[in-house]
Amino acid sequence: MESIRIGIAGTGKIIPESVKALQETGYEVVSIWGRHPEKAQPLAERFRIPRVCASYVELLASGIDFVYIGLVNTVHFDFARQALEAGLNVILEKPFCSSAMQARTLAEMARSKGLYLFENISSLYLPAWQALRDQLPDIGTVRLFQADFSQYSSRYDDYLQGRIAPAFDPACEGGALRDLNVYNLHLAVSLFGTPGEALYRANRGPNGIDTSGVALLVYPGCLAVCSAAKDSGKPSGVTIQGEKGCHHMEGTPNGGSDRLRHPFAAFRDMYLQNNRSAMLAALDHTLAVMEVLDRLTAADQ
Repeated sequence: MESIRIGIAGTGKIIPESVKALQETGYEVVSIWGRHPEKAQPLAERFRIPRVCASYVELLASGIDFVYIGLVNTVHFDFARQALEAGLNVILEKPFCSSAMQARTLAEMARSKGLYLFENISSLYLPAWQALRDQLPDIGTVRLFQADFSQYSSRYDDYLQGRIAPAFDPACEGGALRDLNVYNLHLAVSLFGTPGEALYRANRGPNGIDTSGVALLVYPGCLAVCSAAKDSGKPSGVTIQGEKGCHHMEGTPNGGSDRLRHPFAAFRDMYLQNNRSAMLAALDHTLAVMEVLDRLTAADQ
């Protein structure tokens, strides 16, 4: 199989899992850069990444086909823009960027330059989800969609003590909606498209961040309820109720421990098979979700 050379931007919590999944799905990880150089070298040694870059500019010039951007949410747009301007394909961590306007700008750049641009949203590529979608006609007209991702955060206790990680920092666009509920939103929008109404209500912590919340998406004849929590936990899952039955998918909607291999494999195949139509369809879906995120954010002001 042809190799895809990829550079890693970031050294945070998601990076070890991402690098492992990329290597397992056939990518050649050739370089890494992060804002904390002391973290980049140990990661390079652990995963046998040949080159540690001193800057993002150096990473972009390190002989790669793709950049994987696993940085804090607020810089997604700028770092993806720089990569596209450099003629590189991009895998961008969720949430795609800060606003639908930014998302449209990146999408237009990718289209005009003939580049590949992906949002790494694992829920859409899970075999269990794809099987559930295939069985959807069995339950007749869908009336209720309920997706929950509730997981007591390992950083929540620190947050309550004033030690605030980016996932709980409004300045970094953290919070339950963008960190966890975005997985649920992708599933709902993939089934039903753009909702007629979109409402969000949240529980908020001391600094105003949404530590848990519920999004209600209203469709003709169907309601989609998407909930997520970082301040409490319960068994998560997705339930779709139709007039002739229901389907249920157990587990967190992001797919758990093996989740990243599925999207990375899908991206690999689209690129190597030059399947731009599939990439553009995925990108259009991302744009639709970003529009919903904008509406939910505005509805909660």
